[in-house]
Amino acid sequence: MTGFFRIERKYEFRKHDHLIFNFTKKKLIFNDVRKFGFVKIFNNKEVSNCSHIKKLGPEPLSSKFCYEYFKNNLNRKTNIKNLLMNQSFVAGLGNIYCSEILFRSNIEPIRPINLIKDYEIIKIVNSVKKILLNSIKLGGTTIKNFVVSDEKIGYFKNKLMVYGRDGMSCFKCKSKIVKITQSGRSTFFCSQCQK
Repeated sequence: MTGFFRIERKYEFRKHDHLIFNFTKKKLIFNDVRKFGFVKIFNNKEVSNCSHIKKLGPEPLSSKFCYEYFKNNLNRKTNIKNLLMNQSFVAGLGNIYCSEILFRSNIEPIRPINLIKDYEIIKIVNSVKKILLNSIKLGGTTIKNFVVSDEKIGYFKNKLMVYGRDGMSCFKCKSKIVKITQSGRSTFFCSQCQK
């Protein structure tokens, strides 16, 4: 969200530094303004029993996150955006990426998952992988004060099609991008392109 790690040879205190790992020649510092992050220490054998990890769905770029997995795990009563945001369904998809994934898939975020068709599942899975790989290539998405480990910003924000663009014209159809709130989070979509 807003936290980051930085590497320094000589430590210089900054507000919101919470943890310092001392290595032989460098220090790894965890800084987290909003305090969403946390650190837990485990022995190698205990990691798989961590409650936070046990509850996570598959990594979105792994082969486990595929059409078959998606289709076999639609036994929930929710809408497609909330399903994608659910970390027990798929790990690590954040709010920004879910809006972008659904735009690329031409699916309205409030659509109930029982109305998602098989070909749309394939579009969603493919969009997840394409968008995340492109974002990684561009260093992530910097909105406000997020930085990556070397304190560079992420340039995927320049590729956003709907997120943060409420009231602006859709790049595809020129209709206005709409902003709604779902489960306390902002959702952006094009009501013409996404049905």
